[in-house]
Amino acid sequence: MAKRERLTRQQRLHKEKLELKLPSLPWYVDQYKDDMFSGNTSPSTLLGYFHDFEKFFQWLITEGIADVSTPKEISLKTLEELKLTEANAFFTHLKYDLELQDDSINRKKSSLKSLFKYLTERTEDEEGECYFYRNVMAKVKMHKVKEDLDVRADRISTKILHGEEMLDFVAFIENDYVSSIDKQKLKKAYFKRDKERDLAIITLFLASGIRVSELANLTLNAVNLKKRKLNVLRKGSKESTVFFREFAVPYLEKYRDLRETRYKALQDEKYYFLTKYRGSAQPLSVRSIQELIAKYTEAYRDERLYPHKMRHSFATEYAKHNTVYDLMRQLGHSSTDTSSLYVNSSEDEARNAIDKLEK
Repeated sequence: MAKRERLTRQQRLHKEKLELKLPSLPWYVDQYKDDMFSGNTSPSTLLGYFHDFEKFFQWLITEGIADVSTPKEISLKTLEELKLTEANAFFTHLKYDLELQDDSINRKKSSLKSLFKYLTERTEDEEGECYFYRNVMAKVKMHKVKEDLDVRADRISTKILHGEEMLDFVAFIENDYVSSIDKQKLKKAYFKRDKERDLAIITLFLASGIRVSELANLTLNAVNLKKRKLNVLRKGSKESTVFFREFAVPYLEKYRDLRETRYKALQDEKYYFLTKYRGSAQPLSVRSIQELIAKYTEAYRDERLYPHKMRHSFATEYAKHNTVYDLMRQLGHSSTDTSSLYVNSSEDEARNAIDKLEK
């Protein structure tokens, strides 16, 4: 029996990147990593935290708060004695010097709050005491997003494909896209090679609402075309079964039938979606799938959309015919707050919902 994998291909890659970063970071970050992994934090999430730590540590050095040459040398004492005004100055720097958006700054606050919480609550020195107890990051305020669910849902609805537009988008790629690159021989050659694969990818997104990482990690054994069923690895390495709409089946079948010959896939090549690199099959990366979607949507409506917009498109249609709890299961959400964004996610739908009361 094949060994079950706990990590996706992308998560394994991110874990390797984490290990490469550790030698340039303070020793306590290595311990923090082990603590977070023990709590089932994904390598992908932790890699984002490490990027934030690097930016913060480098700022401490640049500002002279840490009198050292490299982030690796930053001591626990520096973090323990960090003043609230200094911590807030870092986030002000992100907002006004680097001009980051509030949600991005909030993510960095969350990263640093997590590190400081670990150091002040879940560590032990030789005497069984935490490394230090003064947690300045606990005093840092998170910025409240001034946007209610209705506003956010309406914003989502303007950046997705609606109803028949989804099938029209597929038909555009199938029949009309090639004319937009008619004079670009190399692009035309790649499109001719990858057309069936790309259509399979796009229709599966629109038919299931799975995440790009879930699609990139699909294996041959995980796709059941007869039952229209996928076995996916969700966030937190949770296994889940997802069903998909029937219109994607012919495209997936067509790609499957040529997958081995078109991409020179060996029998032990388990990943479903492939590319050809230096004459041999390689799993298609998340980044490649993102660019693939952006390329076609830009040609279709002069706007670069990405896989999460395909997911939003599916979710909005699904929510019209199913309960929010059905949608939670289909998308792998842990909260109804996120799923409810797709219910009545346009002004027309909201108006129709209220008009039903008159009938």
